[in-house]
Amino acid sequence: MKTEFYVALTQLSTAIVMGILTVYLTKVIITKYYKSKTGQVNPYQNTSFMIFLAGTIFSVSYMVYGINEPLAETMRLLQAQELTKTKVILEYLRYAGMFITLAYAFSTGVIFLAYKLFSLLTAQLDEYEEISRNNIGVAILVSVLTIVIALFAHVAFIGLIQTFIPYPEMPTFI
Repeated sequence: MKTEFYVALTQLSTAIVMGILTVYLTKVIITKYYKSKTGQVNPYQNTSFMIFLAGTIFSVSYMVYGINEPLAETMRLLQAQELTKTKVILEYLRYAGMFITLAYAFSTGVIFLAYKLFSLLTAQLDEYEEISRNNIGVAILVSVLTIVIALFAHVAFIGLIQTFIPYPEMPTFI
């Protein structure tokens, strides 16, 4: 089969795994953090928590999704080198692992920082307590906060990831 098929299959597989891991890890982390803050045993029966969780998952996933284009560019650059098909795929997977790790760490850090700053600015409002009381308005507000922060931080994050793309060294004439 053609190399392009294997490359496309590798990229598709990476995207699927990346999406599933992002959603799952975010769900686990947010649920544990929320339970520690509120003491709720089963927050999945709380509509406000589910809104809050959905907004956070969307925000983190949107940020992580941003690595797809830098990964595609990395694949194009790796294919342009004189590497075997296996070496191209292995190098791609190495960069994918690095990009995914950076993306997840950056996105969760940014969202967590946004929560903390918002909590400081709204000291009279205990967001987690209100969400535990099933206050849908607060859940929507906090979800919108995370989505807006993800939208604003997305471009800067992509710029950061692009610095890791293995561009070839350009000769200098000076």
